[in-house]
Amino acid sequence: MYLYVYDESVQDRKNERELSLIETRLTDLGIAGKIARLALFRDATELIRDEVRRGVTTVVAVGNDQTLRKVLDAVQDPQIVVAIIPLGGNNDIAAMLGVPQGVAACDTLSARLVEEMDAGSVNGMRFLHIATAENVQPSCVCEGKYAVQPVRPSTIEIRNLAQSAEFGTADPTDGKLEFVMKTPRRRWFVRKTDAVTVIPFTHILMKSQKPMTMFVDGEAVEGTEFDVKVLPRQMRVVTGKERKYA
Repeated sequence: MYLYVYDESVQDRKNERELSLIETRLTDLGIAGKIARLALFRDATELIRDEVRRGVTTVVAVGNDQTLRKVLDAVQDPQIVVAIIPLGGNNDIAAMLGVPQGVAACDTLSARLVEEMDAGSVNGMRFLHIATAENVQPSCVCEGKYAVQPVRPSTIEIRNLAQSAEFGTADPTDGKLEFVMKTPRRRWFVRKTDAVTVIPFTHILMKSQKPMTMFVDGEAVEGTEFDVKVLPRQMRVVTGKERKYA
């Protein structure tokens, strides 16, 4: 049983034709289901969890990366399958999952190539993609055994499903996250290239003397202490043949 979650961003007139094509294609493929339209006054988490309790087994985000994050926040049962039909801008996660834009994603959903994926967790907030913090200098205790601390304010990335020319691809099925720390080198008043530290890990505890902000798949989390861990195989996600990881 499918639930299609339409975010506010796709419910304007410019998307009417594409949504109509998507709904027709889903019907043709025999995978039509209930549609839930989100709005400012509707709690996405409660709406989705209510439908799961009623028997929904696949929850499909229709929208962008932010829509998918809302769905992942709500779906805590690792047996529930999560998918995305990308519509609109900012669909980096869908691209890495190998899911095409718009109506073409319906065929990917119908093929139902389901991958069990790790989730990252920051203070209990799950994420699929990446968590970042800029201009910070926390003490980071890795695996409870050794500490890493930048010598000056740095950029920190926690990667689960991520791809870049600089660091390659982070695989969300390997049971680990990647800690990436980029610290600017300085010589007199001339900035040189960043010093980069990359550490695969399962658990890191970060502590900062002053409050800092981490963006967890785009959502801000503030504090002085961040408990970061991998949750192995906590999500079942529909992917396409052109996915960007091993």
